[in-house]
Amino acid sequence: MNVLAKRGRGRPRNFEEDSANADLLKEIGENGLIDRSSQTPLWVQLKNAIAERISRNLLIQDERLPSEQTMCEIFNVSRPVVRAALGGLADEGLVMKVPRRGIFVAKPRMETNFLTSNVSVHSDLEARGYKVTSQTFEFRRAEPDQDEQRVFSLPPNGTVVRVGRIYRSDGRPITHTLISLPGHKVPEMENLDIANQSIFQILKDNFGLVSQRAERWFTAEIASKEVATRLEVQEGHPLIAIESIAFDTNDAPLEYYRAYYNSAVARIHVSTGTFKN
Repeated sequence: MNVLAKRGRGRPRNFEEDSANADLLKEIGENGLIDRSSQTPLWVQLKNAIAERISRNLLIQDERLPSEQTMCEIFNVSRPVVRAALGGLADEGLVMKVPRRGIFVAKPRMETNFLTSNVSVHSDLEARGYKVTSQTFEFRRAEPDQDEQRVFSLPPNGTVVRVGRIYRSDGRPITHTLISLPGHKVPEMENLDIANQSIFQILKDNFGLVSQRAERWFTAEIASKEVATRLEVQEGHPLIAIESIAFDTNDAPLEYYRAYYNSAVARIHVSTGTFKN
C-alpha cells in the first residue's frame, strides 16, 4: 500500500531539515512494507522495517532520523505508533535519543570478551581500540559489609578499600561498578590519584599485586533508580548483574567486583571450543 499516495497531502513538515533520511524512510511506505490489514501491530511493522534498513546500512550511523511529527506524516500513523517503534529500536540499541537534538541511528554495539578472560571490562574494551573513561562516585577505606567479609575473610578490625565507578566506552555509560579490595594489602591506597586508571594496573604498579584468575557469576536484574540515573537509562531497564572475585598469585582473593552491565552498549561475546559428541 502506498500510504503517501493515498494521503495526497504533499511534503510533510520538517521535510527539508530531514530530507536525507526522510527519503529513505519514505520508501518503507511506498514499497508497501506497512500493511494496515495485517494483524501485526503497526508499531511493530514500522520498527522491523526501520531495523532492517539499519542492518543493511541504508540508514547512516550517527545520522539524525526525521522528527516524530515528520515520521507521523510520512507513514500516516499516530504519534503513539511512532514513539512505540522508536522505543523498541532504542531498546535494541539501534537508535539513540539525544535530548534537545533528536533521534540518531546508533553505531553497532560493541562486544567484550571479559566474561571468559582474566581481564576487566575496562582492559578488554581498551584492547579493542575503544576510548574508556571512568567517573568515580565512591573512593574510601571502610568497614567491610557482609559480602566483603565473606569473600576476604578479614581479621578483626579489618577494612576494605572501596571504589565505586561508572565506566564509559566512547562516552556511553556501560558499567556501574563497586570494587572492593582487602585493606591490609593496599595500605594508603585511598590517598592515591586513581582518575581514569585501571584498578588492576594500580595494584600492579603501586603494590606489586597481580590477578592470575577470576571467577564470575551473572544474573539478570532491573535497574534501580540510583543505578539507572548513573547509567543514563530508564528505571527498570534490564541489566546484567555481575559478581566477580579475582585471585592473586597465591590464589588469595584480591578484588571483589559487583557491577551492573548495560549490554545495550556492548554485547558480551563468548567463544566455545570444538564440540565433541
